[in-house]
Amino acid sequence: MKVPWGGQNGYNKMANALDEAGILFYPVYDPITIRKAGNGYRDYQGVRNVSKSVSRQYEYLLTSGSRDTGKSPFYLVSPQYEEKIMSTLLASAEKKGVAKLGLSGIAHSVYADYRTDSISDNETGSCWESALDKAAASTDSLLLQGAYGYAFPYADVITQAPVYASQFDVEDESVPFYEMVVGGSAALYSVPVNESGNTREMLLKAVEYGVSPTFLLMTRERDALQDTEYQKYYSLCWADWKDQIEAVIGELESLDGVLGQRITAHGKLGQGVYVTTFADGSVVYVNYGQTDAVLGDVTVPARGFVRKGDK
Repeated sequence: MKVPWGGQNGYNKMANALDEAGILFYPVYDPITIRKAGNGYRDYQGVRNVSKSVSRQYEYLLTSGSRDTGKSPFYLVSPQYEEKIMSTLLASAEKKGVAKLGLSGIAHSVYADYRTDSISDNETGSCWESALDKAAASTDSLLLQGAYGYAFPYADVITQAPVYASQFDVEDESVPFYEMVVGGSAALYSVPVNESGNTREMLLKAVEYGVSPTFLLMTRERDALQDTEYQKYYSLCWADWKDQIEAVIGELESLDGVLGQRITAHGKLGQGVYVTTFADGSVVYVNYGQTDAVLGDVTVPARGFVRKGDK
């Protein structure tokens, strides 16, 4: 299987530049999606539907919910082939000197395969666990995107950690249950703040839930993605976000060492005001309201947060 790290020189140049800047680099790869046959993937490796034919997957338009006919279908790897695919990926990573690896798909996607020797979704989870165990043992650090429970033991870093509930009308409040379970065991990062409809609320949610905020960025203008498979991404230009990101970094200095810890308590103190207590005893207040909230000797600014003891 040919793994798309890019050219060896290009990869080394990027990795070295990030290392010199003190930035951890995790190239991310999806080992369960087949976009086309070749590079080690074969058509027969795809899952089958109930009629035993290959199960094609499609992209859908957000505007209408209809199939995007401008994009080719893709396929999902049958679980029985995943361990071999993972072994090939890890061998390629080692050859390229990739010590920190990111994986998408396999950490948050479980499905059945209805071929003659059918594989249930539970069996798929077991196959994924075997592959993830191999990946964790072969890398210095493993990043998983949107990890489900079966993937927790293998993750050093989890991105796309949820900070919102379903928001169904039947639900009164949301709680950071995911973060209560995983916090302290893996470094947690939110979905990109700049892809949220309300960036300030997204940032406050990340703080309340004890996860570090992320931004999805590129150096060119967004129109560089027009008419490509990546045009679903928006608001990515670094020049547009530079000042705001620097401001966020400044705000988060007061939470240094707090985000990512285990949450020991969480509660609501009033309309739009929440408090989260972390394992080291740190207490963080978050105010979603439009006016300052006075809580004894602590004043939480409107649309802001404060760590107990801060002035």
